[in-house]
Amino acid sequence: MKRFLNTGFLALALAMVGTGAHAATAKAPQQSMIMGEAIKSDPAELSRFKAEIKKLYDLKEQAFADGDAETIVNRFYSSDAITVGPDGKPAIGRAAFLEEYKKIVAKYNVKVESVRTYVRGDDGYDWTNFFVTSKDGSEKPFSFIILFIWTKVDGQWVCAGDPYILGRFEQGAFH
Repeated sequence: MKRFLNTGFLALALAMVGTGAHAATAKAPQQSMIMGEAIKSDPAELSRFKAEIKKLYDLKEQAFADGDAETIVNRFYSSDAITVGPDGKPAIGRAAFLEEYKKIVAKYNVKVESVRTYVRGDDGYDWTNFFVTSKDGSEKPFSFIILFIWTKVDGQWVCAGDPYILGRFEQGAFH
């Protein structure tokens, strides 16, 4: 349904994970590491970030309900966003996204459930469950696990990419 991966931010995210994991290992070498434990967001910054991206998820959900691909492509994503799904074929940029979204907003409604979120400065990410239902009820509901990669452009959060795969995080998957 969607495709993406912003290599610049991915490299930054991997560097932050590596740096955080090293620091946490040095402080508590006996502790086992669960993905993401090593890197923490500032609580106030995280709260603001979650509120801002929630507004964007709401915008995306409403645009799906309205069949409005233009709003999703132009207000949710950066101009050079990348997506990639299980087929491994990336789509890059708004023109590629628009072509795809025009097809899917006509058929589906979505609900985004934030599962695990991180932010530092002008970059962040959010692991989500992305629930999909057909508008006419002809298809069985399904879900994706999507990693939304966020960056600030001119003071506004935009999604720079969103790699996805069929599936979902079970409730309580993260502490």
